[in-house]
Amino acid sequence: MKRLQAVEALGQARVIAIDKTGTLTKNEIIVEKAYVGGKLYDISGVGYEPKGEVRIAGVLVAPTEHLGLMRLGEIAASTANARAMFSEELSRWRVAGDPTEAALQVFGQKLGFHKDDVEKNTPLLSELPFDSSVKYHAVLRQAHDKNVLMVAGAPEIILAYCDTVYRDDFPHSLLEQERTELESRFLKLSEKGLRTVALAEKYHSGDLLSTDDVRGLTFVGFLGMKDGLRPEVPDAMRKALDAGVKVVMITGDHKVTALAIASEAGIFHDGEDVITGDEMNELSDYQLTERIGNISVFARMTPEHKLRIIKAYKSTGLIIAMTGDGVNDAPSLVAADLGVAMGGIGTEVAKEASDIVLLDDNFGSIVSAIEEGRGIYKAIKKVILYLFSTNASEIFVLIGALLLALPLPLLPSQIIWLNFVTDPFLDVSLAMEPKEKGLLKGTFEHPRKYLIDALMAHRIPLMAVTMAAGTLYLFSLYGDNLTKALTISLTTLAVFQWFNAWNCRSESESLFTMNPFSNRFLVGATFIVICLQLLAVYLPPLQKVLYTSALTLSEWILIVSIAFSVIVVEEIRKFYMRRRVRLGKSDKLMSYAA
Repeated sequence: MKRLQAVEALGQARVIAIDKTGTLTKNEIIVEKAYVGGKLYDISGVGYEPKGEVRIAGVLVAPTEHLGLMRLGEIAASTANARAMFSEELSRWRVAGDPTEAALQVFGQKLGFHKDDVEKNTPLLSELPFDSSVKYHAVLRQAHDKNVLMVAGAPEIILAYCDTVYRDDFPHSLLEQERTELESRFLKLSEKGLRTVALAEKYHSGDLLSTDDVRGLTFVGFLGMKDGLRPEVPDAMRKALDAGVKVVMITGDHKVTALAIASEAGIFHDGEDVITGDEMNELSDYQLTERIGNISVFARMTPEHKLRIIKAYKSTGLIIAMTGDGVNDAPSLVAADLGVAMGGIGTEVAKEASDIVLLDDNFGSIVSAIEEGRGIYKAIKKVILYLFSTNASEIFVLIGALLLALPLPLLPSQIIWLNFVTDPFLDVSLAMEPKEKGLLKGTFEHPRKYLIDALMAHRIPLMAVTMAAGTLYLFSLYGDNLTKALTISLTTLAVFQWFNAWNCRSESESLFTMNPFSNRFLVGATFIVICLQLLAVYLPPLQKVLYTSALTLSEWILIVSIAFSVIVVEEIRKFYMRRRVRLGKSDKLMSYAA
């Protein structure tokens, strides 16, 4: 937690923009399909462990007998900058580097191309690192006295740069019909939720690379990668939807892949839109803002696109939380109302730019944090309600006495006693109130600009007037004995405050249906303030300071009876509120109920 207010702010979020890898998925990318030379291969394996079998239509095959597949494996191992390694400490295989490139390395190693051997036998001469603007990663390696340019990247981009295709173990001209067939092939893989990576190569005469060299390639094949959804994601997504939080996915994946995963996760629903980065480029800021409310999936997005999306949501007035893990995500994390960095796969730059670091990279944790944030927001409102209503009652008592030409019912020392002795115990204990039910339901009203909403603006004077009226009534009864009257007014207000603290536990639930011991802090605080008030009334030193005198049992009964009226008034209001809800009648105040 970078800022204490961050969790409370997350509870106010109306939109959460998330990446797919590592947040929705397990971040264990594995190559499941390989397509080369017109053949589709199934690749088995678990996680990043470089062991697996190769099958065609369920029949086990020897990879070495399929030259096209072997060529695909060598290019995959040659273009991968990451690697998988076994951790003795964790007793599992882990990744050093980008998970997608680690999947390429593991695939290559399954076919016998170990990363160390590749580096030794085919020295790296030049490289174009992956860039989201070009959507590929290119390397130039020396192999058998020739320089070979190898490329891994987005299928639609790589295919556009290819003139020939690897078929029957040799390059052939890439005809338009075959290009269309290849596009259909990778779209079918994408429809299954597989991240599709295309691999291509060509001989290169120079020792350096530029983007202009990535042309005239020979298309070798596709790899279909699977990163399974975390098991808790569908349930967490339903909770977010029930909570009135819109979740959108921003990813660099192909539109079809993104749509398949978003549908499986429960992000995309019928009637919503999917938009790509290229399509967004055609929209003005105004047009994007007009459409953004109906978009749930953003595909083939760059960091620049992410920043524009954040600005568009903020221009609608919605509070947006953004997740990110890369260096390029930092501007978006800062621009969002709340930045959430991935603790496991996130870079240090992303973590520094964020407000919250998600240690387990789990979307379910974000939903839990939303509930915690809303609980904090509710707790703050309860404390404010208590403090404002009790302090307003003291003001009303003094104003009422002046209007009725009565002596002042409260002395300065008594006001100090109420505000600095009685109040602190009760308001702190209210802050410890357990989370209410329904915080992740659509009935939760998202906060506006101010903490005091319409319902609180109604409850504060209702409580304050009730407490002030009861206090002034008892004060006037004992007006012939000023010391007794001052004791009565002080004690009556104190008892009113005890009862009012219990009133503030819920906006709509009856006090008599709530478990009194669910907030043991409030039970303890009530016991403490009762003891303190007894000392104020019966302890001689305090009697001198507070101008009090001993009260009889009958006077205590009268005070408690009158003070209990604040509970009666609140219970009537709560009953009316619940009745309106049951009848389904609209009421401006109802929308603010928990």
